[in-house]
Amino acid sequence: MKRIVYIFVVLISLMFLFPIAFTVANSLMPYGQVISNKVNFIPNQVNLQQYYSIVINKTEYFKFFLNSVKITSLIIFGQIFLGILAAFAFAKMKFPGSDILFMGYVFLLLLPYQVVLVPNFLFFDKVETLLNIKIFDTHLALILPGMFYSFGVFILRQFIRGIPDELIEAAKIDGAGYATILIRIILPMLKPAIFTLVILTFIDNWNLIDQAVAFIETPEKMPLSVFLNDIYDGDKGVFFAGAVLYIIPAILIFTKGEKYLKEGLILGGDK
Repeated sequence: MKRIVYIFVVLISLMFLFPIAFTVANSLMPYGQVISNKVNFIPNQVNLQQYYSIVINKTEYFKFFLNSVKITSLIIFGQIFLGILAAFAFAKMKFPGSDILFMGYVFLLLLPYQVVLVPNFLFFDKVETLLNIKIFDTHLALILPGMFYSFGVFILRQFIRGIPDELIEAAKIDGAGYATILIRIILPMLKPAIFTLVILTFIDNWNLIDQAVAFIETPEKMPLSVFLNDIYDGDKGVFFAGAVLYIIPAILIFTKGEKYLKEGLILGGDK
């Protein structure tokens, strides 16, 4: 029985790894082999021409890469900063209607982002009209919804709830305010939760497509996830190399934070 389970797990793992292996293999193939009608898995000859073409002929690739880095980094920072403040309030600061308000946060997690595209569009339109702040066709249209997404509040609240109230009460007796409690007691204990949030938020927002297409019109402002599709349609010969470079940041972040991700998910489940 154990052998059957082991074989099943291996097969499932190979299924998940296959797209990555296929992409890497095709990125090392000559141009003629890539554009052929046959499905190829092994390069006839290892060739770095695709990578060379991106560096020399597709220099705009790196501009779109930086767009994605900027958008994703600001969303992660915003989710951490706002999430910690809101999660601390929900978990340790009792106020009327807190439970109902938090249930609203949880409800938002159940909605796919496509459902809130229209409300976001109407909200941005009102902000531009009333405050004269340009949001459409800027990265703000992607960053603001990502920063205020309720996932960060949900996951951080679960961790903060597990911190004993006795620690906070003892700090209050010593004269500490909420700001001191948050900085000196809560934050040092949130390291696994913060790393978990960074990894999951990065993976979610590194692959932005629908939001970018809906709110951004200028091609040069698009994230790399959208530009990759244009590369595939226009120059399939360098698409696979671009895809490999695109997934490297996600792999690096996951491998560097895997320990914290496991610890964070386990502790979050226990809480």
